Amino acid sequence: VVISVGFALTVLFGMTRWTRLMPALPFWFILLPSWLAHIGLLWLHALSVQALSRFIAEANESRQRPDSRDHLNRTEYLPLLQKSLKFGLKTGVLSFATFVFEILIYMRLAHNTLPLAVVFTPLWLLVLGGIVDGLICKTQHGLRVLCWMLSFVAMILVVLKIDYGFNSVRWRVVISPVVLVLSIASGSLIYIVYGHQVGYYRLTESQLTAGNLYSLAALICIVLVIMIGEVIPLSRPVEVETRLIVVILAPLVICLVGMGAWVVSRDEFGRLLLHGGQSAVHPRRLRWEAKGWASVQGKGVTIMPMFGEVSFQPLERKSMQDPVSQTSAPAHVLEMCTCCVGGCYPYEEDEDDEETGHLAEDLGYHPYLDTTTSRSARNAYNMLRDNS
Repeated sequence: VVISVGFALTVLFGMTRWTRLMPALPFWFILLPSWLAHIGLLWLHALSVQALSRFIAEANESRQRPDSRDHLNRTEYLPLLQKSLKFGLKTGVLSFATFVFEILIYMRLAHNTLPLAVVFTPLWLLVLGGIVDGLICKTQHGLRVLCWMLSFVAMILVVLKIDYGFNSVRWRVVISPVVLVLSIASGSLIYIVYGHQVGYYRLTESQLTAGNLYSLAALICIVLVIMIGEVIPLSRPVEVETRLIVVILAPLVICLVGMGAWVVSRDEFGRLLLHGGQSAVHPRRLRWEAKGWASVQGKGVTIMPMFGEVSFQPLERKSMQDPVSQTSAPAHVLEMCTCCVGGCYPYEEDEDDEETGHLAEDLGYHPYLDTTTSRSARNAYNMLRDNS
């Protein structure tokens, strides 16, 4: 909330000066809310460290008592400590990098002493770190790595346009990678929210609310970037209504994203207090196939940026049937084409012989390995009767 309010005010003041509604605003006044937000975040980190140290001291003392009824004292609090330190380290690094970027951009705007390539130094480090982490460490999805690359291309185009005077590069070309990144983000959000509708993702109420807020913010941001691309630079007269729309939409995007992040963080905090920071273990399922045993992904939990821990469970194969056929399907599946749902979301194979393709006369089929007790017993009885 502190970061959202500070950044929203900074964006509001900055857009007001850029659209020339209030061209006399000083740059230090524009960046002052975000600087205060960084100071507030640092103070909150200090309070969190104090609270975490008190919790560890009390837990070490209380868990030695046999009459303790606190479930956190009965649970290893090391996962809770790891999650807290990881979250604090990430937010601290991002806040420090953003603060350095704001200082550098203030020096460029107020004194015109630094080139834009130097101003982008914290952003270069973050973007290149994301690309290297995704390509070498293989810890990110391919779409996220693509977004890092598109952001890197957009930064290069901006530097070429402003620092080196490449007038052949139009502003529409400069903002096109940004529009692609926002489009990928919007598509990913639609995929997650619709996955909750069809039953693949099991979002909590807070996560679903955050997903709707993120989707609205992404769509507004796409419209805003396109509008800004049309009026850059402000060499020709622009209607006051257009300027007001830009000034209103820019901080609105920050507020929507901040509200969604606050809802998710509140949900994650309640989950930490309830479960003590330990991740649930969901083993893979074993399925007998013609080539032997195969492990298949069942239900589990995945970590999504801006959503936290999201539960998922593969769809049932029988619910993915063609709606044109005579078999009935759930109403929410009929909202999208069956091939789209089946191709986008994983599903589980049914255990019936007609759907799995297992036949009794198939040599690779073993009746004792069937998961259905009644059918396994029936097939075993038939085999014993034939042998006798």
